[in-house]
Amino acid sequence: MARFKYLGEPSRPGFVVTYGPSTQIRVPQQDGTKNVINAPGPGGFVIGADIGVEITDPMSLRYLRADTRFQEIV
Repeated sequence: MARFKYLGEPSRPGFVVTYGPSTQIRVPQQDGTKNVINAPGPGGFVIGADIGVEITDPMSLRYLRADTRFQEIV
C-alpha cells in the first residue's frame, strides 16, 4: 500500500500557457482496467496535498512512481 501527493503539472513550454485544475486522473491497473481517482474537493487536486487514495495494485504503483506529477508519501 502506498499514498501519493500531487505535485502539479510539469511545465511544457510552447504547448500550454496555463493549466486548469486537475480534477480526475485515470491510473492503469494490472487487470487492464483504469482506476479513476477524483479530486477530494472542488477545484481539483491541491498541489502538495495527498490525493486521498491508498494504492495497492502493482501496475498502478509503478505508474504513479514514474509520473512526475506525483510523489510517494513515505
